Amino acid sequence: MRDNLDEKDRLLVRALKRNARASLVSLARDIDLSRSATHDRVLKLEERGVIQRYTIQVDRTALPNTRAFLSIQFTNEAAQKELADEIHDLDGVEAAYCLSGDIDMLAYCECDSDHELSLVRDEVSKFEGVISVRTRHVLATSRS
Repeated sequence: MRDNLDEKDRLLVRALKRNARASLVSLARDIDLSRSATHDRVLKLEERGVIQRYTIQVDRTALPNTRAFLSIQFTNEAAQKELADEIHDLDGVEAAYCLSGDIDMLAYCECDSDHELSLVRDEVSKFEGVISVRTRHVLATSRS
C-alpha cells in the first residue's frame, strides 16, 4: 500500500499522526495544497483504509494503571495469527506482536490494577495452543 501513496499523502498522514485534530486549513498549509484538495485526500485515505481511525495519546502518568508485557509461547501447531487477533481483542491488551525465536508472541497490556492484569493473564493462558505465559511489568518508560 505504501507504493500507492504519493509524497503529499505521506506528508498528510505524518501531519495527522502528529495531531489528528488539526484543522483542514492547517493540514493544507503543512502539505502545500488547498483546503478542498486536502479534504479530498483525507477522504480518499479513509476510503482506502490507510487512515483507519482517529485516536488520542494519553499521558501515561495521568492514569493509575498497571502496564506489562506478556511473553507467550504456543505449541507448534498453534495458529499464531488467529491467536494474536483473539488475544489482542481482550480487554486490557493494547497490542499483540507475533515474533520469531523462543517467544512466539509479546502482548502489551494496560490495566487498572495488578488484579485486572492477572485476569487478562489467566484468559490468555486458557487459549488452546498456549503453553506458557510470563509477565513482565513495565517499571518506567523513557519516552511516549
